[in-house]
Amino acid sequence: MRTREQSARPRAGTWLARRRSHAALLGALAAWVAPPACAEVAEVAEVQFNSDFLMKPPGQSVDVARFARGNPVQPGEYPVDLYLNGNWIGHDALRFVTHAGAAGAVPCMDKTVIARLGLDVAKLSAQARATLAIARAGACPDLAGLVDGATQAFELSELRLDLGIPQAFLLRKPQGYVSPEFWDEGVTSATLGYSLNTFHVAGAGSAGTQTYLGLNGGVNLGSWHLRQNTALTWQTGGQRTYQNIATYLQHELPSLRSQLTLGDAFTDGAVFDSIGVRGMALASDDRMLPGSLRGYAPLIRGVAVSNARVSVTQNGNKLYEATVAPGPFEINDLYATGYGGDLLVTVTEADGSAHSFPVPYASVAQLLRPGATRFHVAAGQLRDAQSNGRPHLVQGTVQHGFNNFLTAYAGTIVADGYLAGLLGTAFNTPAGAVAVDVTGARAQIRGLNNTTGQSVRLSYSKLLPATGTNFALAAYRYSSSGFWALRDAMLARSEAAAGRDPGAVDRRRNQLQLTLNQGLVNDWGNTYVLASTQDYWNRGGATVQFQLGYNNTRRALGTSFSYNVSLSRQRNGLTGQMHNQAFASVSMALGTGEHAPSLSTFLTHNNTNGSSAQAMLNGSAGADNAYTYGVTANRAPGSGTAGVNGQYRSPYATFAASASGGAAYSQMSAGVTGAIVAHPGGVTLANSLGDTIAVVEAKDAKGARVTNASGVRIDRFGYAVIPYLSPYSLNTVDIDPNGMPLDVEFKSTSQQVAPRANAVVVIRFDTVAGRAAVIAARLPDGAALPFGATVYDAQGQGVGAIGQNSRIFVRGVADEGTLTAKWGEAADDQCAFAYRLPPKGEDRGAYAHIDAVCGATGIMASPAMARLSSGGKIQ
Repeated sequence: MRTREQSARPRAGTWLARRRSHAALLGALAAWVAPPACAEVAEVAEVQFNSDFLMKPPGQSVDVARFARGNPVQPGEYPVDLYLNGNWIGHDALRFVTHAGAAGAVPCMDKTVIARLGLDVAKLSAQARATLAIARAGACPDLAGLVDGATQAFELSELRLDLGIPQAFLLRKPQGYVSPEFWDEGVTSATLGYSLNTFHVAGAGSAGTQTYLGLNGGVNLGSWHLRQNTALTWQTGGQRTYQNIATYLQHELPSLRSQLTLGDAFTDGAVFDSIGVRGMALASDDRMLPGSLRGYAPLIRGVAVSNARVSVTQNGNKLYEATVAPGPFEINDLYATGYGGDLLVTVTEADGSAHSFPVPYASVAQLLRPGATRFHVAAGQLRDAQSNGRPHLVQGTVQHGFNNFLTAYAGTIVADGYLAGLLGTAFNTPAGAVAVDVTGARAQIRGLNNTTGQSVRLSYSKLLPATGTNFALAAYRYSSSGFWALRDAMLARSEAAAGRDPGAVDRRRNQLQLTLNQGLVNDWGNTYVLASTQDYWNRGGATVQFQLGYNNTRRALGTSFSYNVSLSRQRNGLTGQMHNQAFASVSMALGTGEHAPSLSTFLTHNNTNGSSAQAMLNGSAGADNAYTYGVTANRAPGSGTAGVNGQYRSPYATFAASASGGAAYSQMSAGVTGAIVAHPGGVTLANSLGDTIAVVEAKDAKGARVTNASGVRIDRFGYAVIPYLSPYSLNTVDIDPNGMPLDVEFKSTSQQVAPRANAVVVIRFDTVAGRAAVIAARLPDGAALPFGATVYDAQGQGVGAIGQNSRIFVRGVADEGTLTAKWGEAADDQCAFAYRLPPKGEDRGAYAHIDAVCGATGIMASPAMARLSSGGKIQ
């Protein structure tokens, strides 16, 4: 969600900026002749105003009676910033409507606005609940009809709507919460993502070409989503390979906060190792939770003796702040912060006194928030490219967070010739986060007897703020000689069925992994250690990997550069051979401009191939960095190579090519990636696809830029595709009108949507097509029209107001017609004038400038011809 500053910032030349300018003009006029008042105009004493204070010719009057009861708002749609009890809750295009007997228009409390309020429906009156049902059906009730004691105030000059609702009628919702009833399931659609690449190599008297085509297709029908992912490879000699990577049908179940998958799926790997299954899977989907409830964070409880301010910090960074009432309070919607560091909770009372207390916070993958439950059930056939068999299996896992300290989890697997069970617990302690689990398994493998055993796994994570040391992950696993993991057992059964030795399948005995990060003081960078080792029951020797490194970023000579050095050592468990390597790299920007290239150099030395050096120059060009390029050179013992690569990211596809060569070979490649989306409005080309996407519809707005996705612009049919949206969360979509035709304007340039996972949602931006013009209108005697008078088109719609020097800015008008200026209800308090815009292409500047003369009696008997202005701009 955007901040207040982002939402309120006008864009030069946009409809929003022009509307704000118009609103400011009317607001200033209203403020001059009447005290500020809310759009609701509740209980404002009726007063009278003297129009002689306005700029107008002597003897002429302007009707300001409509300001007698405040600052009335004209009906229409306004882009406003919404505030609830003083807190900004969003930016939206809000419709204002007039109710019978009202002095001005009031905001329409439609279902979109109501969703932002977070009303506690159970505390509303029966009449209010009936009004709420009408609003959800598309009606437009007033706020006072929904909540007793609610207030609203609209500041026209700032386009700000302040809503006041008693706290008793509001739900305490987690940060980022969106009610499921406002999740958008999207439209019926079909999508196809594609990636085509061909690679040619020539050298040593031979040449070969290999081509790859990847396709990712989908069909959406309501809340059902069909997906199919395939790959086709062919190469010189006619050999072709086709692979069906995955085909599945998915349907969400919001009541269970889960996804049902029929077809090909993978288990989540949170309890057991992840495996592929063809059949059925039902699994929790944490994306349906607000962002503040995903991942692990502790529940904070405390007591306040007055209306107090509670703040939560971690390592000096403020994570949360809220005002609480006297008595016990609870904070359960902290955003997860990775592997953490202890929290410091500070309660500042109304008299200024404060007290603090710590809350331990460390996390491992198995930890859940207090009260949270996660489950995964899968049934079907095992999918494994290395196994010829397709054994049937059922797997189920469950995790539950009991409190800040304890999370318990369990799981079981039942398969052909295999049975396993797992029990585990995870703890959040002041000494760090620890998870311990034990798996017992029994396998039936022909030719083997010892196939029953146990496996113990221990995980640990801790951040030491005093030293900046972060044990990001430390895990140890020990398996007894008779323990077989599911995949190993199925591979062994497949080997036995083929008449081969099942005991040749590798089985891990011990496994240790360590990731350690150490930040250094005074911006001296960061050191890290990565280490792992594992050995096997069925063969000798251990596989060992160890890496020690340091990285940092510095600024010198007007630019910044980053560098990294590392030492690594690897031992091959099969051959026992040691591989040692030293690596160093330096990267720096060559300039400070938007498209300044960067230069990177790499030096490598190992005990197998000796020393080598590589240099890379990368850069970009064009709007939205549509063009990227790279030049590389490499020097190794006895050889030298060089290469170039380039990419063009168009709004409809991405094209890439590369070439390189050395003394013994040459290489060339070319490729294109993109997507096609079929939706109710037609077919739209896209650069890429994500799981959840949006189709933006903005008729006649060709060339307008969608700011949420780099390089995405409205096509000539009025559509564009945003490839990546966050499901079940509010996504703000903004349009930048720069680049679209001048004779088209947006009624709103920002909208929000909360799509369901895998949906294709349509976001419609209404546009108005027509010419724009600055009209200098005068009375027949050459006098100026009254400042502030409203101008209407032939359909009675307000299109502007008289500004200084009798100038009018109009937009979205026909090439010729009649406009009427009104400053009162009498026949002499209005005048109509005909206009005719110059032919397109003859406009001077961005808008046409014309003069017009009112009819002598106010209502013209015959059109008066508007004449071309001799030039000039709006004063």
